[in-house]
Amino acid sequence: MTTTDHLTQSATTDARDTRDLRRTWRRVAALALVAGPLGVTVIRLVMPYWTDDAPAQMVAGFAADPGRGAAMNWLSLVVTPFLLLSALAMGFVARRRAPVIATWGAAVLFGAYALGSAVSAPDILVTALLGRGDDEASVAATAQLLMDTPVMLAGALSFVLGHLVGMVLVAVAVVRARIVPLWVGLVIAVAQPVHVVSAVVVPSRMLDVVLGWGATTLGYALVARAVLRTPDDEWDLPPVPR
Repeated sequence: MTTTDHLTQSATTDARDTRDLRRTWRRVAALALVAGPLGVTVIRLVMPYWTDDAPAQMVAGFAADPGRGAAMNWLSLVVTPFLLLSALAMGFVARRRAPVIATWGAAVLFGAYALGSAVSAPDILVTALLGRGDDEASVAATAQLLMDTPVMLAGALSFVLGHLVGMVLVAVAVVRARIVPLWVGLVIAVAQPVHVVSAVVVPSRMLDVVLGWGATTLGYALVARAVLRTPDDEWDLPPVPR
């Protein structure tokens, strides 16, 4: 066998052994885009208290319905990776036609979700202390102490502002990149301000579930549909043989 024949055979073998996972990546991205906001919507539905409740009311909610509290904590654990992936997916899908705003949006949104533990940590703490048998007053005082810690306050504030700003940026990005129509981008951009209003201004669980995170889920689902319909060659470059 000549050297040329050997190189040709090696290249053919490498090409055959290299798997094209672009379709798999598109499906994972679509799954994350739906599972992330849908999971938060379910969390907002089952949580045993509401966002504007004082620590004493929060603790009373956990004590009255520990099953819902446990469900919320487990859902938060499962949903967080999907939220992080959804931020990256939103940036990736818009990166070619709107690279700057897609990059900023994905970075801000990813960073905000990464700080989500500053919001969920008090829930886990309350569950653990109540499970140990501590009285509600002492649990509420401990939860208040945790939430008032400067690090926790900074993390919670960064999460709230970051996911608001990041969501608006990625909404603009997917519209500018012509991934979805303008109305879909408007749904995504407006849904999170509605979430804040329903959480602390006009406390309403149903408003948040339907027009807050529920609307976010709808908008992301339409982006996910576009991702599934994207040809592999438009989604990314093909793999290169080793």
